[in-house]
Amino acid sequence: MMPARTERPQPGARPAGAGGRGPGRPGAGAPGGGPAGGGFGKGGRGRGGTQGAFGKGGAGRGKQRKSKRAKRQELEQMSAPSLGGVSVPRGDGETIVKLRRGASITDFAEKIDANPASLVTVLFHLGEMATATQSLDEETFGVLGEELGYKIQVVSPEDEERELLESFDIDLDAELEAETDEDLEVRPAVVTVMGHVDHGKTRLLDAIRHTNVVEGEHGGITQHIGAYQISFEHEGQERKLTFIDTPGHEAFTAMRARGAQVTDIAVLVVAADDGVMPQTVEALNHAQAAGVPIVVAVNKIDKEGANPDKVRGQLTEYGLVPEEYGGDTMFVDVSARQGLHIDDLISSVLLTADAALDLRANPNKDARGVAIEANLDRGRGAVATVLVQSGTLHVGDNMVAGTAHGRVRAMFDEDGEPVEVALPSRPVQVLGLSSVPRAGDTFLVTEDDRTARQIAEKREAAERNAQLAKRRKRISLEDFDKAVAEGKIDTLNLILKGDVSGAVEALEDSLLKIDVGEEVQLRVIHRGVGAITQNDVNLATVDNAIIIGFNVRPAERVAELADREGVDMRFYSVIYAAIEDIELALKGMLKPEYEEVQLGTAEVREIFRSSKFGNIAGSIVRSGIIRRNSKARLLRDGVVIGDNLSIDSLKRFKDDATEVREGFECGIGLGSFNDIQLEDIIETFEMREKPRA
Repeated sequence: MMPARTERPQPGARPAGAGGRGPGRPGAGAPGGGPAGGGFGKGGRGRGGTQGAFGKGGAGRGKQRKSKRAKRQELEQMSAPSLGGVSVPRGDGETIVKLRRGASITDFAEKIDANPASLVTVLFHLGEMATATQSLDEETFGVLGEELGYKIQVVSPEDEERELLESFDIDLDAELEAETDEDLEVRPAVVTVMGHVDHGKTRLLDAIRHTNVVEGEHGGITQHIGAYQISFEHEGQERKLTFIDTPGHEAFTAMRARGAQVTDIAVLVVAADDGVMPQTVEALNHAQAAGVPIVVAVNKIDKEGANPDKVRGQLTEYGLVPEEYGGDTMFVDVSARQGLHIDDLISSVLLTADAALDLRANPNKDARGVAIEANLDRGRGAVATVLVQSGTLHVGDNMVAGTAHGRVRAMFDEDGEPVEVALPSRPVQVLGLSSVPRAGDTFLVTEDDRTARQIAEKREAAERNAQLAKRRKRISLEDFDKAVAEGKIDTLNLILKGDVSGAVEALEDSLLKIDVGEEVQLRVIHRGVGAITQNDVNLATVDNAIIIGFNVRPAERVAELADREGVDMRFYSVIYAAIEDIELALKGMLKPEYEEVQLGTAEVREIFRSSKFGNIAGSIVRSGIIRRNSKARLLRDGVVIGDNLSIDSLKRFKDDATEVREGFECGIGLGSFNDIQLEDIIETFEMREKPRA
């Protein structure tokens, strides 16, 4: 008999009993293994005892250590609740997060110390698709913040500008608080001349300046904004006034739309022979909305048919009551052509300034102010007319105006003469900016060119993001009640435009008679005859108003401007419908009306049966468009067989389709509805908000 064969030990094997890295541990034997505790343990190369040379799990497969990144992710998942499988830090429901206009998910993530990708996932689970860098509107941020326990506040342009400047250690509010009475010096009043076209605004200013501006204008109509500072002798003292001559009131409102309150006093020019005209009323409404004192200059009293008393009576209806009638508005009869009573007008402006305004500013600091107008000159580049409101502007200063920046290379006054310094209320032309600012853009002087450039770039980026967000900033009739409940607004401002003045007056009288208690108020800030213009939209933008059109429509491109600015325009042909809507809005009862709009029809030509999808209608589109996920109904011989259905699937041959147009064949699935027969008609429709008649 052959002796029992002795197996060679495997290379590197330890003696029996040496389990793992320490002393072996007796245990039950295992098939194919050596004695208990021998080999390499459970799972080892020899599949020996319960625990071998390399411990549980076999050679080289011991328990691995977690990386720091894995530990951090695990800690975040333990500490933060999740939505949709992602970890997101949660708020307590009262935490306020302030975001600028046009902010993105990345900006929100930085505020709450979260991963932007996680917030994108959360937003997706809430039914909104957006990228991490896409600008979002206020409503979308509100939904996301409510889900995560945060209150989102989109800051106003003024707050946004304040935060932007504070990031560069420029605190305008702190500068104002630090000023004492000793720092403030009297500055000239800034006067804006407004009124109807061809009522003599520029000729009146020409008479005041004793120069001839009118002859140099195209067609005798002011094509630009002129700003001039003039000295006068008043009560034995030399006084100065800064006059701004506007084309009507467009620039006045454009500047207010950008938050620039430039004017101290408004001079309303009315022709004594024409009386109050539509643009006169518009200019008056804009001045009253701005809350500035008004002095009325009744011009052309030397013309035949002039009736100054008629002008006084007409303006009384608009709230301007002359002092001789017991009111507080100063009326001055003048003739710009003959130079009559010009001194009386100047005295009235100065008296109004002294009585109603505290006109002081600190000249001993860096200049701050507003761009009145700007243009691109072929030889000189960007030329901006700026009005210094505080501080002193010097040649050589680094400045930023809106999204333009640069160094002041030269300054000129209204006569084209070089100027080295500009004190408060002084208008000057500035050369050296990188681009053309807009009317109403604020400017300020910075320590160096780099700071000015960075502020301009951040303003440009913020403005671009705000436009991309395309959010509605203005009030509408539907959300007026909600805004009142939240304390955001207590007055409904309206702009009324109609085809005839009688209808507009009747509508205004009826609206003002609506009794809604003391919580909210109704205010008509402007009324007029004719199409809705860009000026109406600008005024609505500034004063958060709703435009009511009675038998009129918007002029060219006005609807586009209103949509871009978020201004709510309503059109009516029945006066009672307008009154009812406004009354319901004031009482918080207005709900949008919807109407059914047919999208398309398809005829069933073949039926395909599927165990997975049910019956599929092989159809040809007879009219319109068949869209996937649209509402549908099934008609058989003109009778509705199935209603409130949905196009769950739509195919062209074997490919999924979003929509199929007239004349093409397709396969239509109506979900669980299978009662389909040949020659049935599938009709699709959608519900759209109905414009009120």
